[in-house]
Amino acid sequence: MAASSVCSVDPILKISQGEGRRFLVSLFDELFPEEKDELRTAAPDQDQDKIQIPRLPLSDIDHLDPYPLLNGSPKGPSRKLTQVAAHGAVKQWKPAVLLLNRASKSLVDADFRRIAPKGHHIGEWTGPGDILKVIPGRDPTTFQQTNSYFLLFPNPAYARTYQNYVTKLHRMSQDHTPTSLQSPLPPPPGTILEGEDIHTLLQDYALCPPSQRINIISMFAPYGSTIRRLIEYQGYPQLTEPVDNTGRAVLFWVEGHYPTTNAVRAAIDQDGRERGLPWGSQVGHKYVEKLELPSESPEDSEEREDAEPMAQRRSSRRWIVKLGDENEARRFVRTWHRRDFPLPSDHVRGEKPPIVNAEFLW
Repeated sequence: MAASSVCSVDPILKISQGEGRRFLVSLFDELFPEEKDELRTAAPDQDQDKIQIPRLPLSDIDHLDPYPLLNGSPKGPSRKLTQVAAHGAVKQWKPAVLLLNRASKSLVDADFRRIAPKGHHIGEWTGPGDILKVIPGRDPTTFQQTNSYFLLFPNPAYARTYQNYVTKLHRMSQDHTPTSLQSPLPPPPGTILEGEDIHTLLQDYALCPPSQRINIISMFAPYGSTIRRLIEYQGYPQLTEPVDNTGRAVLFWVEGHYPTTNAVRAAIDQDGRERGLPWGSQVGHKYVEKLELPSESPEDSEEREDAEPMAQRRSSRRWIVKLGDENEARRFVRTWHRRDFPLPSDHVRGEKPPIVNAEFLW
């Protein structure tokens, strides 16, 4: 019976020396010599000394460039075709969106991902409920961040799992957060409930204060135009097209003053020269671009800004400053936020300088 079970697997061969030549000997023949003759009798035409190993045809890929992006190989698909295929791929999958309302504007991407349900067998692995992307909600007329967040998931099951898990965490935070002298003590480190460390979960949870009611809503297809654009572009097209600048760009605007794009770029360039390190040196000259909001006409260009009457200039005029990476973008915010904007030489003496606002875009 043991021999028949071994016969069902492929024989393992090894090289042996004999009579001045090398030949292959089956491991099965060495372990079961009494079965060797029976197998050869059952299959007399089978040649035990020769093994036919199929070879892979590699000639078809020998001419391909191993680094097409670095070498600029024209064999790869064009960028336009790639974008069309990416946008069309949205129709082939069924994403789901969760909307978190009345949340803090200080939340970051890690606040949502670190509380995602973990794997059942290995705790460090993400399980069902892993987030595809977190998109902060933004005002459609000013592009400023609001107190809402869109959580994009690859399918409705992941979205529902994350929603139930966050609702459970919020209820636990309400039960274990002391609100008065009569409240029970919070769970100490190492307290296990339903297989999870309650102390660690409560320390990581920061989506909504325990004193408030969490408002996380499921949004499934068919979506409105706003949600469809978020899913199609994986964010806002002002940030993701034609190059994704999410996490390394800054929203720039000036309170009470309406400078031109050239004036904003000149002020930032002057600050870069004074600090000895130009801003946006990795991006290029056009690292400052005027933000086209839905309420504005796209025909307005930089050339027409100087001739535009002051009364017609919108208070919502804003710019996107593209930087090299996230660290430079955050340094830019620390340097420019609530800073005085330099006035032109013909300004009225004693006039209070306008204030700059800078917001990190992620």
